[in-house]
Amino acid sequence: MTANKTPGEAGHSAAPTAIWEVRLLGGLSAAHGNTSLVKFPSRPVAMLLARLALYPGRSHSREELIELLWPGVDLEVGRGRLRQTLSTLRRLLEPRDVGPGSVLRADRLAVGMQPRAVCSDVEDFERHVREKSSAKALQSYRGDLLPGFFDEWVEEERTRLRALFEVTRARDDEDEGVAPKSAPYPSAGSVAPALPAMLATLAAPVRSLPAYVSVFFGREEEQQSAHRMLAQHRLVTLHGFGGCGKTRLAVEVARSIGGFDTVAFVPLAECNDASQIAEQIRSALRMQAATEDASGQLCAFLADRDVLLVLDNFEQLVDGGGAAVVQDLLERLPRLRCLVTSRRSLDIAGEREITVGALPLPQASMGSADVERSASVALFVDRARGARPDFALTERNRVALIELTQALEGLPLAIEIAASRIRAFSPQEMCTALQQRFSLLARQGPRAARHGRHASLQMAVEWSWQLLNAEQQAFFAALSVFRGGWTAAAVDAVYATHAPAAQLEQLVTDALLRAETDAAGITRFSMLESIREFAQEKLGAAALALRARHRAHFLQVALQASASRPLGEENLPNLQQAIRSAIEDDEPAAALQVGVALRPYWDALGMPPTVLRLLREALVRCAPDDAALQAGLNLLAQMALRAGDMDAARDYAARALEAAGVEPAGRAAALVTLAHVDWEREQRAEAVRPMLDEALALAQAAHLTRVQADAMRMMATVVLQHGSRHADYDKAGAMFACAEALYRDAGESSWAHRVLLSRVGCLAGLERYVEAQKILATCEQFFTARASTADLIAVANLTGFLESAQAHWHAATVAAQRGVQLAWDRHAHLALGGALWNLPLPLAMVGDFARAARLMAFSAGFWERNIGPLSANDVSTIDEVRALVVERIGADLATKEWTAGADLSLSEAVRLALITAP
Repeated sequence: MTANKTPGEAGHSAAPTAIWEVRLLGGLSAAHGNTSLVKFPSRPVAMLLARLALYPGRSHSREELIELLWPGVDLEVGRGRLRQTLSTLRRLLEPRDVGPGSVLRADRLAVGMQPRAVCSDVEDFERHVREKSSAKALQSYRGDLLPGFFDEWVEEERTRLRALFEVTRARDDEDEGVAPKSAPYPSAGSVAPALPAMLATLAAPVRSLPAYVSVFFGREEEQQSAHRMLAQHRLVTLHGFGGCGKTRLAVEVARSIGGFDTVAFVPLAECNDASQIAEQIRSALRMQAATEDASGQLCAFLADRDVLLVLDNFEQLVDGGGAAVVQDLLERLPRLRCLVTSRRSLDIAGEREITVGALPLPQASMGSADVERSASVALFVDRARGARPDFALTERNRVALIELTQALEGLPLAIEIAASRIRAFSPQEMCTALQQRFSLLARQGPRAARHGRHASLQMAVEWSWQLLNAEQQAFFAALSVFRGGWTAAAVDAVYATHAPAAQLEQLVTDALLRAETDAAGITRFSMLESIREFAQEKLGAAALALRARHRAHFLQVALQASASRPLGEENLPNLQQAIRSAIEDDEPAAALQVGVALRPYWDALGMPPTVLRLLREALVRCAPDDAALQAGLNLLAQMALRAGDMDAARDYAARALEAAGVEPAGRAAALVTLAHVDWEREQRAEAVRPMLDEALALAQAAHLTRVQADAMRMMATVVLQHGSRHADYDKAGAMFACAEALYRDAGESSWAHRVLLSRVGCLAGLERYVEAQKILATCEQFFTARASTADLIAVANLTGFLESAQAHWHAATVAAQRGVQLAWDRHAHLALGGALWNLPLPLAMVGDFARAARLMAFSAGFWERNIGPLSANDVSTIDEVRALVVERIGADLATKEWTAGADLSLSEAVRLALITAP
């Protein structure tokens, strides 16, 4: 690019070199020496540079610039924005090596460029045209003015310069004695149109894409995939639900891709007829209609060009012949490639799809830095600052933001709408307001309508719903009874319909369902909660019967699970829903039946607090004479005990025994449960032995192998806990071996391994550490294969106990911390109490005295408050830890740390326990 010359200098010496060379044709950029500006901090900064560079000799009034950059804005607001924008542009154009004031000149009335500070390719082009240097003019015209910017003044100037280019090209063709380039191929017998008409059909190479002001977050993997696919395939579809960010992703891909003469964005949202597609493409290419055959004109114009068309919002055109139009264009134009955004697949041979799903979500375990880097949170914070500039991620709102973005499911549309309401709702209030999801996720104010069907989340879902026929709508609504993921077989059991697999496949194609293959090779379907809530509202009178069939099916799923075919965690959402819907439909006994059937699952993975609350509610509603009551009470006693709620556990166990009466099976099971609860509460052998003796006798008489095993296991536990001699450890070991054999006879392999774990304590008492470690390794392998988290907590706690017994203090610390983390994640407070208890002594032994004192003080109080009284062995452990701490840091400091530990909350104690030593 050369500097400008004055009219009198044409053909003579060059003007002094400008400081900045600005490119306006084909894209906006600026160069100064080795410095190149391609991306700008904001759209107003880019537009201000473009306006000043386009007219470098003019002084632009500040009012004029405000109206051009922010049409309709209040003048005082605009003045502030212009000052900020001008300041940013000055920092870019006047770095240290340029010098202040050498490029921009501004006073309180006007803004402009210093003489000879900038030159542009527009100046070069117009100078060559004036000098009738057609070849140089055509060479300097590298594309339309400022592609992607659609401001009125830009469009006017773009049209003027393009017309000047067309005239120059026609003149150049006439001089060379050839037909105009890129003219439509005339059909046989036709008469070539006059030059002006022909010029009207032509357009320069364009790169016309929407210009976004907002920042783009995430999607790196999808962008890379799109680049790779477009390099190899001619039709790539970005497929996903409305509001997932397909359009923005497509524009970012098109903007960053190279190798095309022409890149054009074709909006199709308002098109309902396939016949409109070609006309929309012609409009996007800035072509004037010269024939009624838009398709033929397009093919003639694009025949010798490498073209990328971004066909946006195609879904409503798929069934009406739109896919055939795209296929026809691809067949007639071998150098054409299409990037399509659609909620439905085009189903054309050669089509490649990229599924555009939710943005990655932050996790509760993340620190602030990782949360801030999460694309979902980053998007929320950025958009929220548009409404409240002072908004930021802080430690106070971190948890609420994590919860909110998870509830919004990483859906960009939902996140942006929620962020726009930050003036009226805090993140925590939004979490509560999401109980009425569609009321919260609707744009507010007079400008909401300009967003079309993205003005609210409900409108976005409604658009997809309207594309379904009546049969598909009924089927889709029925799927709202499911939660999490489900299989085609489950749908077949719950909803009587023809070919459910084919209908599921169609809904996946329509981006209303997601399909994934699980570890067993089975396809599981799921939908966003936002979509499910919409579908549920459409269900109507059929809901009650469908919910009942859903409960019946998943009760059978729970009952059919076995040791050889354990119930997978992927079924939990539907099983929880079966319990919830039973309560909502006034069927509390059904809720208890499902809960009891899932006992093996709860034993392995623990019962979530939400399920515990639901089953407690079912117990309250259940009739006293209902057959499900006694088994439900027995289950709740065990689960409340595991959760650390000793009073509730004792109450449930006593009520279970009362409900069982004299019936042997129920009474024996209730006696074992009550003995277990009382043992954990008070550790009094004389109080629980009579109950266990009676339970064992009843079970033996009634041939109840499983209950015999439970009673024997508890008897062995009592002997082990009160044992202090080799004879006691031998006796407990023999009783555990008997219980293990009984469990195996009953087909309870998981419980057989749990008893095997209990034998580790016996072997440790006998100092048979190698044998104990082999058992731990065997059990860990077994429970890991079954993803049995509750049992892996026990493995971790016993590993810590065994390592401590051998004075392997670092290994004991690591094992105890693992037990704390697992128990905390699973809300297993009884196991958590044990894991926290096992940590202070190893910490003291490795020299972490302050942390040992705090955790020992907390654990002692936690155990007494939530589990039961401390035994003599427990008191001995406390005394040992305290003596070690006092010896090393002194009595005063030890007392201070002890007091601080006693005042910790549970979450604070867990965080303290999980600190990793340097």
